[in-house]
Amino acid sequence: MKRMLVLFFTINLLSTVYADGQLHVIDSLYQLLDGQQGDQRIETMINLSEAYRLVSYDKSLKTAQDAVSYAETEGFQRLKAKVLKSMGISAYQSDDYELALSYYKQAIKAYENSGDQLGKATVLNNTGLVYKQLGDNEKALELYQQAYDIQFKMSDISAYATTNINIAGIYYQRGELNKAFDAYYQAQLLFGELKDSLRYAQVTNNLANVYWQWNQNEKALQLLDEAKMIYQRFNATADLSRIFYTQGLIYAYDYADYNKALDRFNRSLVLREELGDPLGTANVLINIANIWMEQERFEEAFSFYQRGLRIHETIGHTDGILMAYYYMGIANQKLNRFDESNVWLTKCEEKSKEVNSRLYEDLILEARMKNASALGNYKGFLAYFDEFVIARDSLADAYSNLQTADAQNRYQLKEYESQLASLAKEYDRLQTRFLSYQYTFYTILGLLFLLFVYGLIKFVLIRFRRSIHNKQQKNPENFPLSEK
Repeated sequence: MKRMLVLFFTINLLSTVYADGQLHVIDSLYQLLDGQQGDQRIETMINLSEAYRLVSYDKSLKTAQDAVSYAETEGFQRLKAKVLKSMGISAYQSDDYELALSYYKQAIKAYENSGDQLGKATVLNNTGLVYKQLGDNEKALELYQQAYDIQFKMSDISAYATTNINIAGIYYQRGELNKAFDAYYQAQLLFGELKDSLRYAQVTNNLANVYWQWNQNEKALQLLDEAKMIYQRFNATADLSRIFYTQGLIYAYDYADYNKALDRFNRSLVLREELGDPLGTANVLINIANIWMEQERFEEAFSFYQRGLRIHETIGHTDGILMAYYYMGIANQKLNRFDESNVWLTKCEEKSKEVNSRLYEDLILEARMKNASALGNYKGFLAYFDEFVIARDSLADAYSNLQTADAQNRYQLKEYESQLASLAKEYDRLQTRFLSYQYTFYTILGLLFLLFVYGLIKFVLIRFRRSIHNKQQKNPENFPLSEK
C-alpha cells in the first residue's frame, strides 16, 4: 500500500512540474502568436492547443476551435484537418472517445477536401485506435486496412509498416496467430530495411509474443533478448519494462522457474513505477500474485489480485480485466473453490465475447474441464473436452501449415542462394572474357596505330622526295653537264 501511495504522489508531483513547464511554453507561444498571419498562425495555435492538454482540457479544445475557424476563413483545408486531428487526439487522451470520433470524422472530410490522402490515412489509423479501445475490433480492423491501402498505394513504407503493427495487434488479440505473425513479420522486414531500430525492436518483441503463444519459448526468449539490447542502447525504459514483464511470464508459466520470474517481474515493476504506469503496474501485480499462489501465500495473492483488478477496471483496460478475471478463476481452482472459480471464468468468457477476443478461449475450456471433473460433472466435462480437442486440433493444424510454409521458404531461399552463386560464377567468367576481349582490342588498336604512324611517316618521306625531285627538274644547273 505504501508503495502505491508513493507512486500516486510521485505521479502527481511529476504532473505538477510538467504542468509548470507547459505554462512557460504557453506564454512563449502567445508571444509568438502576436503578429502572425496565415499558415504560421495556425501552426502556432495547434502547438498552443497541444500545450494546453495537461493544463486545461477545455482551453486546449477552445484554442483548437479558434484555429479551425481561422483556417476555415482563410481557406486552409489541410491545416483545418490537422487542427481537427489534434483535437481528436486531445479528446482521446482524455478518454472522451465519442468526441474523439467526431473530430476525427471532420478531419477525414477536411483531408479529403484538401486532397491529402496520407493525412486522411493517419486519421483513419487514429480512428481505429479509438474503436479498439471501445472493444469494436471489427471496426478497428476495417479502418486500419483502409489506412494501410492508402499508405501502400502512396508508397509511404514507414506509415504502412506502422499500420501493419496495429492490424497484427487485432489478429493477435483475436487469437488469429498466423495472420498476426505474417503482419508482424512484414513490418519487421520493412523497419529493418528502413534501419528504424526502435520500431524493429518493437515488432521483434511482438513476434516473440506470437512464438510464445506457439510454445516456442526458446525462440521467444531469443527475440526478447534481441529487442532488449536495442532498447537498452536507446534507454527506452517503457519498452524495457515490457521485455522484463514478458520474460517473467515465460519463466513463470512455461518453465516454472519462479526465481527468474520474480526477478524479471520486479525489474519490470520498478521501471513501471518510475514511469507512473498504472496499467503496467497492475499487470505485474497480478502476475506476482500468481507466483505467490504457487508458493501458497494466499492472503497476499488475493490482495494483489484485487488491487490489479481495481486498477484495470478504473482505467477501463479490457485486456487487463480479462487477465484478472481468468487468474482469479485459476486461483480459486487451486484452493478447491471450484464453484467460485467458475464464476470468475464465466466473467472472463462473457467479457471476451463482448470485446470479440479469443485470447483466453482455450485456457477457459481447460480450466472448466478441471472444475467439472472435480465437481463430478462428467457430462459437462465431456462437452468441454470436445470443444477443447477441436480448438487444439485447429491450432496444431495452423502451426503445422506455418512450419510447412516456413520450410518451403527456406528451400526457396537455398535455391535462390544457389542461383546467385551460379550467377556470380557466370559473372566472373564473363568478366574474364570481357577483359580478354578488352586486352585484344587494345592490342589491335595499338598495332593499327603503329601501322598508321608508319604509313604516315612513309607517306611524308615519299612526298618529301618527290618535292626535291621536282625542284631539281625546274633548276637544270643543279644537274651535271652532259659529256660532249
